Amino acid sequence: MKENREVSPKVLSFDFYKTSGSFASGFGLEVHSYSKSYSFENDDSSVNLSAVGLLYGLNFYYRGDFWYPFMGFGTGNYSVKVEEQLTTEGSTTYGTVFGQVDKPFYYKFGVRIPLNGIGIVFTQQYISADLKVETENKPLSLGGTASFIGLYYAF
Repeated sequence: MKENREVSPKVLSFDFYKTSGSFASGFGLEVHSYSKSYSFENDDSSVNLSAVGLLYGLNFYYRGDFWYPFMGFGTGNYSVKVEEQLTTEGSTTYGTVFGQVDKPFYYKFGVRIPLNGIGIVFTQQYISADLKVETENKPLSLGGTASFIGLYYAF
């Protein structure tokens, strides 16, 4: 492969939680999406992968003075579309496969830094979402380890 396996997902996250003193717990909902194209050095073959994940789980927070550390875990659903162009000895074949991982697992931890209703969030997340590829009898990993930096709004 000419490219590395790293992807740049877009993530939209909602957290609903109830505070009790300095601690809070609640429900989180996340949507992840990414696309990646791969080409190969030996021939003109290529693979295009598009994935969308809907994850939900439990989150726990500590509401400190300057920062709010958190952790969470959960499950959800990952869907993928794989388009393949295979070139061998002068002939080209095309194929499209749709797949789904019904029970991915994730855990995350991070910190929120509040700034009067808005703030900055730093998150480290691990997602296990392996799709079994029937033709190769091998897993295609749709998850992995991710580091996110973003903005949040609290109301």
